[in-house]
Amino acid sequence: MHPIARQLNIPNSITLLRLILVPVVVWLLTVGYYDWALWVFIAAALSDALDGFLARILNQRTELGATLDPIADKLMLLSTLAVLVWLTLLPGWLLGAIVVRDAVIIGGALAYRRRAGHLEVAPTWLGKLHTLLEFALAGLVIADAATLLPLTAWLAPLFYLVLFTALTSGAQYVWLWGRRAATL
Repeated sequence: MHPIARQLNIPNSITLLRLILVPVVVWLLTVGYYDWALWVFIAAALSDALDGFLARILNQRTELGATLDPIADKLMLLSTLAVLVWLTLLPGWLLGAIVVRDAVIIGGALAYRRRAGHLEVAPTWLGKLHTLLEFALAGLVIADAATLLPLTAWLAPLFYLVLFTALTSGAQYVWLWGRRAATL
């Protein structure tokens, strides 16, 4: 099989579709089609679980997939959350905390790679929980804006839960990678 064909397998094609859905969700939100934005966002979120599942069961894990999957997640989440802040549906301080967390993790990973010469990233359960909560937060805020679910009273506690997981998972990554770097 040609190397390019091996990279463009079913799981990676699903990941590429998720990347294409980012501007669709952003556009739907900005024009006020919250119900449609919600369904496209849910489809994108479910595709994240589907591509990983298929990569494992079909034995189609690739370097491209390992790189594109977290990029697709971050682009979908950060773009959606940024638009929700712009629409005043989400507090800016929460997006700020999420962006700082991601910047610290990326900066630490790049520093470690520079020092060690390589980098093998494995998400922690707390990092996965944080990502799951980010997806849930965005989806629930959009559902509230679409008036599909009356969630306004539940959103503030969810904001603080996401803030807590952003801070704790960010600190966990700093601690884990700091320990690894100290042993080099």
